[in-house]
Amino acid sequence: MTDTPATTTRTPTLSRPWRRLLITAASLAAVAVLWTVLIGVWLPGFVKDKAEAAARDALGVPVTIERIGIAPWQVALTVEGLRIGTAEAPVATLGRLQADVAVRQSLWLRAPVIERLTIEAPAVNVERLDAQRFNFSPIVDRLRERAAAEPPQPAGDAARFALHNLTLADGALRYRDGRDAARPIEHRVEALRLALPMLSNLPADVATEVQPLIEARIDGSSLRLGGEAKPFVPERPADLALAWREIQLAEWLSLLQAVLPPSLAPSSLKGSVSTDLTVAFEARPAPQPPELRVRGQLAIDGFALALPGLGVDAAWQQMRIEAIDTQPLAARHAIGRVAFDGLTLDLVRQPVTDPAAADKPVAAATPASAASAASQAVSAEPAPPLAWQLDAFTCRGCAIHLRDDTQQPPVRLALDELALTLQKLAQPAAAPWTFDLATRVLAASGATRAASAKDSANGGRLMLKGDISGLLPPASATAATAATSSAPAVPLAVQAQIEIEALDLQALQAYLDPYVNLQLIGARVSTQGQLKLSAPASPLADPAAMKALDASYAGRFSLDGLQTQDSVTGAEFVRWRRFGLDGLSARWQGAAAAGRGQLDADFGRIGLDGLQARVILHPDAHLNLADIVKRERGAAAQSITTPQGAASATVPKPDLVGPTAGPVLNLRWQGVTLRDGGVFFTDNFIKPNYSARLTQLKGELSALSSAAPEPARLSLTGALDDGAPLRIAGRVHPLGARLSTDIEASARGIALTRMSTYAERYAGYAIEKGSMSVSVRYQIEQGQLQAENQLFLDQLTFGDKVDSPDATSLPVRLAVALLKDKNGVIDIRMPVSGTLDDPQFSVGGVIWKVVVNLIEKAVTAPFAMLFGGDSNEASALAFAPGSAELDDAGRERLDALAQRLIDKPALKLEATGRADPALDGAAIQAAHVEALKAQAMKAEAMKAEGTKAAAGAARVAAAPALAASAASAVSAASAASAATAPIPPLEPAELERALRTLADARGDRVLAHLAAKLPAERVLLNRSQLTAERPSGDSGPTTRVQFELR
Repeated sequence: MTDTPATTTRTPTLSRPWRRLLITAASLAAVAVLWTVLIGVWLPGFVKDKAEAAARDALGVPVTIERIGIAPWQVALTVEGLRIGTAEAPVATLGRLQADVAVRQSLWLRAPVIERLTIEAPAVNVERLDAQRFNFSPIVDRLRERAAAEPPQPAGDAARFALHNLTLADGALRYRDGRDAARPIEHRVEALRLALPMLSNLPADVATEVQPLIEARIDGSSLRLGGEAKPFVPERPADLALAWREIQLAEWLSLLQAVLPPSLAPSSLKGSVSTDLTVAFEARPAPQPPELRVRGQLAIDGFALALPGLGVDAAWQQMRIEAIDTQPLAARHAIGRVAFDGLTLDLVRQPVTDPAAADKPVAAATPASAASAASQAVSAEPAPPLAWQLDAFTCRGCAIHLRDDTQQPPVRLALDELALTLQKLAQPAAAPWTFDLATRVLAASGATRAASAKDSANGGRLMLKGDISGLLPPASATAATAATSSAPAVPLAVQAQIEIEALDLQALQAYLDPYVNLQLIGARVSTQGQLKLSAPASPLADPAAMKALDASYAGRFSLDGLQTQDSVTGAEFVRWRRFGLDGLSARWQGAAAAGRGQLDADFGRIGLDGLQARVILHPDAHLNLADIVKRERGAAAQSITTPQGAASATVPKPDLVGPTAGPVLNLRWQGVTLRDGGVFFTDNFIKPNYSARLTQLKGELSALSSAAPEPARLSLTGALDDGAPLRIAGRVHPLGARLSTDIEASARGIALTRMSTYAERYAGYAIEKGSMSVSVRYQIEQGQLQAENQLFLDQLTFGDKVDSPDATSLPVRLAVALLKDKNGVIDIRMPVSGTLDDPQFSVGGVIWKVVVNLIEKAVTAPFAMLFGGDSNEASALAFAPGSAELDDAGRERLDALAQRLIDKPALKLEATGRADPALDGAAIQAAHVEALKAQAMKAEAMKAEGTKAAAGAARVAAAPALAASAASAVSAASAASAATAPIPPLEPAELERALRTLADARGDRVLAHLAAKLPAERVLLNRSQLTAERPSGDSGPTTRVQFELR
């Protein structure tokens, strides 16, 4: 074997630089592999275990994560399959979360900067277990315990971060309230998508690729909120579009009931909401405020809401809000149109359950709080003035139902078939607001249902159309600053066309009841005209401006079907078919400063048809009409149709306040017409009381003005108690400064039997028959009254005597007989005069005094009444002492008396012959002595004296006993020739017989004279009297025949 020389191969060697490079590369590769293995393989598992443990410990519930992935070279974190809670009932789950970290920016800013965050399939399940517990309540409790156990940490700076390009897909939120197993409540938010371009408080330079977006399906309704943002433009403008369709409000009822207090919580809620809005935001350089603007439209359909705590039920078919353009930060809001279709609003006014709380005053601010508020007001920048605009508001087919439960029985008001249009509403206003309202109105009280006025014949119509300006004060003006503000006030101006047709006022009774003593059974008001109002400023800005209010109304007015009753007895008080003002024109000019207001009113033609009224004049001389209004609010009801006794009559309280200057009144009318009227009148002021029914009243009153002196012509006809014709005519001026009247009135053929009840009570006799006619004339000028009253009573016949404690003791029958003429007619004329300025003057009192005086005169001076004078001398016929001979004057007086009795066929005359024992006795004694002396004288003297003796015998011819005694005495004297012997007087018994015979002779002479002229039964002769007494006040001779009338 041959040995070959060894060949040495030399390996090339790397230079040192390349070797270093190779070592570096190998080291980097090893580090990269280690980084990849450590961060991408080992760290996710380590973090997963640590995160689950930490989360379970922090939350106190199971927490599981399926996988955590970390991309070591992209610096991206991925979390998949996160579940919080048990697998059967998880509280929250997450399908996948990926966060891409901007490492360079994070290192540079020393704060986390997330370049992109993607969240997929997140889901949150909320279940309400009871009133205060949810399925997540254990988590909240655990977090509170940990927070309480940890020492308090000092407050640090806010966390610094930057989050870009956030996207969320396929999210879900589920809420379930299973407390009521039969009707569980559920809400679901599904298909949730969210995109935010940036959420940061750091100036990170990261490309933004995501546009703002929110999409979801909420309880089946779709929501989309999208837009565009430009974060790197200095103004950073952003536009956001919100589209939300068919939001079912019923799904949110339980949430509202849980959140709101019971007094505000709804008991039912339904409807669907759809909206299409655009929200624009743009920052402005300081000091300009940023701009936030919302535009779009909103619709709510099939809405129904019940708020029992507030007494409100609202529902509508459709509601549209269009052309919304609002800038909240600038306090500017504009809406193009708000439209309601089929709105129904039920409102209930509920009684105050706690009056003490309702009346509790609001506590005044303490000085400290006031000072704080003042300092805040000074330091705070003034808010921009509010400006708003609503181009149009419409309501079609709407209804508003009101029920006032504070009244018993409840009051109901229904506005049905309501159509309302408002236009040009704005503040500040560029033009007057316009309004147009038409509705049917039904008001009712008690059990009457007012839910639908269109189903009731009593439903009235109301129409308003016009414009208004200056109603709202400027946005910067308040009531507190109106008086000191230098800004010019905005005057109030209203112009409206009003039409009201048959509006029922009966429901007002509940509100009138505390103030009046009557019941309003029915009344319908109708009017058509133009209303104008103006004031220096709105009452909302300056309430004092209403003192200078200028108001006018021109048109027609009527109040029909008025029916009122006594609230105590239920008796009818006042009613009429129609009261109308045709051609009404009225204007009120308010008082400026301390001046007086002025009312100019032309009532046009006034018509009153079918009036029926109950009028009572009480014993204290006040009318029952004055008792309509109660003296005090809420006082006990008082009857206004029942006559009151003097003790129970309510006397109006005197006015303790001095007279104040009232407004200036300029009143006029073009004419007044009354048709088919009636008044039931009772006068309890005069005695005896009087009642009358005035029916079939009709008449006219011509034009009249308070500014003109010309009185109005009056013509009125009617009937008294449906029979006796009544007529009133003349001139009257009730509107002048002083009442001016020249009126004639007459009533014919009033049946007196209708007054029999009053005659029985006050006269003591019933009236069998008779009629009455009255004729009066009243003239009033400058407060002076001149009146002529003529009373005709035809065939007044009294019946039997009636026992009555109130009957007069005066001889009523005699008075009537004295007043009657031969035809059975009583004609009494009673002139009355006086001044109306005298508070004690009363026409009725004067007339009644005349009547009473007539009856009293029948007692005290019946013959003066019979002969129509003041002297009562005809009550007796005087004779010469000792004589029964009628002279010529006596015959004339008896003839006159007979004629008066012929004219008064109801009268009877009683005559009583009288002899005065003193005067007539002396005359008889003288005749006795004279006769004896005459018989004793010589024959020549006897013959000469025979004539005188015969005359003396004639004077005592009515005394036979005296004549016989004289003859026997003469014979004895002649035989004895003792003419000069003393003559004895008559014995007392003989003198009494002589006086009785004289009194009888006087009565017989009068009876014989009157019997020739009057029926014998009308002249009665009483037993003669021997007396010198005379009736009171009689100074005539006592030698008489005394007359009495029966």
